[in-house]
Amino acid sequence: MSLALRVLATLAALLWAAVVRSEVITVASPFPKELLMVYKRAIEEQYPGLRVQYVHFPATNAVSFLQDRAPGTRPDVFWGSAPDTFLSLRRNGLLEQLGDLGDRGIPERIGRLQVNDSEGYFKGQALSGYGIMWNTRYLAARGIAAPRDWRDLTRPEYFGHVVMSSPSRSSTNHLMIEAILQGEGWREGWAQILRIAGNCGLIADRSSGVPNNVTSGRFGAGLVVDFLGLTARYGGLPVDFTYARPSVVSVANIALVRGARNPAGGKRFIEFALSAAGQELLLRPEISRLPVLASVYGGPQLPKNYPRIKDVVERSVGDYDPDLSEMRYQVVGAIFDQLCTYREDKLVEVSRLLHAAEKLLASRPDRKASALLEEARELAFRPPVGEQEALLAHRNGNARADIAQLAAYEAAWGQQAEANYAKARRLAEQALARVR
Repeated sequence: MSLALRVLATLAALLWAAVVRSEVITVASPFPKELLMVYKRAIEEQYPGLRVQYVHFPATNAVSFLQDRAPGTRPDVFWGSAPDTFLSLRRNGLLEQLGDLGDRGIPERIGRLQVNDSEGYFKGQALSGYGIMWNTRYLAARGIAAPRDWRDLTRPEYFGHVVMSSPSRSSTNHLMIEAILQGEGWREGWAQILRIAGNCGLIADRSSGVPNNVTSGRFGAGLVVDFLGLTARYGGLPVDFTYARPSVVSVANIALVRGARNPAGGKRFIEFALSAAGQELLLRPEISRLPVLASVYGGPQLPKNYPRIKDVVERSVGDYDPDLSEMRYQVVGAIFDQLCTYREDKLVEVSRLLHAAEKLLASRPDRKASALLEEARELAFRPPVGEQEALLAHRNGNARADIAQLAAYEAAWGQQAEANYAKARRLAEQALARVR
């Protein structure tokens, strides 16, 4: 080979090495840092010269986040837990079809649960269930029995010991609220949600505030997605976790973004996440998610007493409707905020009075006081708007892009809640006065 050709070959090799070294895969995800870093290290080790970077943001902003970026500048992969978000991304033309990426052993369905998108735009990478985590030392010190279902958190002994976050601030919190609403029905579901919120010592600003406050021992129990409770438990902290009924099992999906900066790299990341090696990473204590590939459950890396997919799926709402959940995403968050987040002190005070009166009535029966309490509960723990009316209000406001009209609807719900809490408090005080 001539000197000139050798020089050109060397330059080409150096240029190729520079290209390989500069290959970056950008993954947009709301997942915690601990999970993301495990996958970053694993895939970078498997593909030397490749670099993974993450863009962290709430799934609630996924559509606007991608739409605000020009094609060719968007992240390569979107990876998250909320099926509602992926449906919105697909509907807005922000995803590419994935074809046959992933291990062939991943099923299309697990029981009633559909794992992959029927149109091929996103695939299930893991499963998530929802329930309650609690601080074992905190509850034991106060003689409070461990919770097993959502309804347990409405009991008087849990007053002031519960922490939760708003569905408007977290897609996982929305799924928990939806599980109760779809499992119990609109009216009874909101009654249960309001009773739980009335027992809260805190409505956290962020979903991460729930596990943080439970693990630290500031509060006794909180509503969380399973991996937050399981990672704390397997990490040796004094906490435990249970899947609550009615619950929902959601699929943590992964998708290739349309208009990605590096679509080939995005496919490589997705292929790894859906491989046996990528699925086994989910079992690590700092991740503690449920793999969708059944074969990894038989390996030696499975932690002791690790949840089984079949058991978790069987506890879920049988006819859960993700399309309904997506359709009323905004309205459910708005109602919760008007009734709970913005009026937490008033709801908590009514709950305190009701618990106190109920305790006295147990030893001093009084028919009139019981009737007053029943009326107070009916006022305090009912939604200020029916399901169809609420949906219509949000649909009309959004269709006309009339933010002022939408704000007026929500303000009316808040004013109704305010009046209900005030009257419920007066009735509870009257009941207490009769039995003291």
